[in-house]
Amino acid sequence: MISSRSLFAVSILVASLVLVGCGSITRVERDVHTIVEVDTLVTKRVQNLPGERDNGIIFPSPTTESRDRDVRRYDSLAVREYPAFIRLGLFEGIGLIGSSIDGESTKRSMFGLYYDINDLLFGRETDSTSHLFDGYIHRIGIMEWKLPLFDNAQDWTWGVTAYERLQADAENSLTGMGVLTVSKRIYYSKRIPYMALRPSVSLAAFPSMYVNTSVSGDVGSIGGLNLRAYVGYAFGGEFGRSRQSSTSTFESVNFPYFGIGVSALDFLNREEETETEWKYHEHSAWEIGAIDLTLLGSSAERSFMSPADPPEAAPTIKGLTVRLATADIALPFLNYKVSVGTSLFEALILGPSEYGISMLPIRVTYHWLPFKRDLRIDPFIEYGYAPSSFGHVGVRTTLPLSDQMNLQIVTGYVQGNTGSSIPGLEDQGYSFITDRYNRITAADPNFSTVYLGIGVGLYTRQFNRGDLRYGKGYPHE
Repeated sequence: MISSRSLFAVSILVASLVLVGCGSITRVERDVHTIVEVDTLVTKRVQNLPGERDNGIIFPSPTTESRDRDVRRYDSLAVREYPAFIRLGLFEGIGLIGSSIDGESTKRSMFGLYYDINDLLFGRETDSTSHLFDGYIHRIGIMEWKLPLFDNAQDWTWGVTAYERLQADAENSLTGMGVLTVSKRIYYSKRIPYMALRPSVSLAAFPSMYVNTSVSGDVGSIGGLNLRAYVGYAFGGEFGRSRQSSTSTFESVNFPYFGIGVSALDFLNREEETETEWKYHEHSAWEIGAIDLTLLGSSAERSFMSPADPPEAAPTIKGLTVRLATADIALPFLNYKVSVGTSLFEALILGPSEYGISMLPIRVTYHWLPFKRDLRIDPFIEYGYAPSSFGHVGVRTTLPLSDQMNLQIVTGYVQGNTGSSIPGLEDQGYSFITDRYNRITAADPNFSTVYLGIGVGLYTRQFNRGDLRYGKGYPHE
């Protein structure tokens, strides 16, 4: 049997191959014209000799004419670029209700994303037994293209998902790589954010063999963010070998489910939009980014890099911040310079016991461009609610270095609760709560820290006010 961790690691490579090699995201049309320029120079010269002449009746004209023709040929190339896909997505997470077969809950909560902090960081499972969500579905590397069947009927698509894991409960799962999907979208709103009903069928052959039928209600994409509600049924299994003999076995896994999902960096084009050039596409977000990484110094006594060192020996770099799959969507306030945004994952590691980890934190930002373009100063306020809970205020200054990379200087203040209270980590520099007998009872989860950091944004696209689709008198306004 192949472990889930190994499959997850391999899926990152497969996702890259699918998104780059299986099909281009851009369709390029080139029109080559041969331009011919003909230039003709006509020269007339009149030569009248002085004096009287008896020329008779017929006499040659004194005017001479010459013609010089210049022909030039050169090629003109017109290039137009269009989106070549219906859907292009990095990640989708779905929390499943009613999917349990005979196992316990996976304890991943809504969207299948919210790990318990003690399990995530220290490998210690929570004792809680009350869980609404039994399992989850994770998808990485999603692409869809138009399916030219049924007399070229609209909104039929076929697609490939690089990695898909259907976890019914803690004991039963199905895993697919290179999953083939056929879908039909029925749009109820063709304005951003789109609203559609989407029946689909997915087929997987490796490492599990299964069929997943589902119907989802989709809202999005806007800034690469989507919300979905699913109802479906998955059936299949996986081949293995019996421990008692060398014979092959087939472990069957069948379950119905209801799910609530979210996806990030997941972009959707209607068929009409695949005939619109990239440069004319509308944008709804001030920023869309894959990775933000910042190294920082903070007011924490110890460094996350060397938590066992005494405070006086702590290095200048105390920690780091990481944001994955970020989007800031413009709001109709203050000339659309206010945005609401989130990140699929955010980690604020300010010290060994001063940290906040959140899935889908809520962030409000004001975007100030002092020079109209490029340099941007963004004050923000943010709230992370799970698995850690914290408040975060700060200012982020960014300077684009290229179309997909920027330099960042960030300063801020964070106050909250790590969500963990595990004792027994004295030698790792953690803060602790003690009773009246000075006995350690739990790690202190509360913290408040000021920080200053410098970092980079990778695969990040920043937009200016003129790039946004708002305030232009479009029909959606």
